Amino acid sequence: MKKEPRLSARPVARLICAETEMTVGYTYEWNNGDRQPAWLGPRVKNVRSEPMAEMQNEQLGLDPSAGKYVNA
Repeated sequence: MKKEPRLSARPVARLICAETEMTVGYTYEWNNGDRQPAWLGPRVKNVRSEPMAEMQNEQLGLDPSAGKYVNA
């Protein structure tokens, strides 16, 4: 755990059950950089993580509000 207090968090990835393909939770990133899973029900062991669309847009240089590339 980091020394900075956890004040706010944002979802950065969906946790998807590998067997059912259902969303079973989310990974949140806190303002201090810590990451933490938040389960929608009981913890599931066999999951895959899928980045949120917002993160994918940032990596591609897409401005979601304008619907176009900003780094092109």
